[in-house]
Amino acid sequence: MFNSITWGQYLSAVVLLLVLYYAFVGFKYFRWEILSLIGIKKVDNDTIVIPPVTSTRPEENHEDYLPKPPQKTDTSPMVQPFTDEVQAYLNQTENGISKHELTDALQQLIEKYPAAQNAEYRNELVYFIASLVNAKYPQLLQASDISQLWK
Repeated sequence: MFNSITWGQYLSAVVLLLVLYYAFVGFKYFRWEILSLIGIKKVDNDTIVIPPVTSTRPEENHEDYLPKPPQKTDTSPMVQPFTDEVQAYLNQTENGISKHELTDALQQLIEKYPAAQNAEYRNELVYFIASLVNAKYPQLLQASDISQLWK
């Protein structure tokens, strides 16, 4: 009976049985530790939250069926090029500019941009131009002088 198997066969059978045993023990008791080594993480049951379904029909609002008031068009994209050009003009002007030259240039810019002539933005633009002019040329133009450019 001892002559029927060789030592090599015996050792390979023992090694195979040990590998299977340790694979079974590792799978049975250390499954998540082994899986975490290759990047698979366990998600706890209490971290998965499924929100309850309150109703299957969306809530209807009576005002959804009424006519909508006309929406205001946003003219700020139309006014932005005007303010940019005013800023660019004031940045390139020299220190010795006269009041008349400045008002003529601003008048041409106002005529160039029809959105700037909108009465809705007129006061904001007057104060914007006045603040820019007064920052570079103090006391050269007043807000009243600039508001006369729109007339």
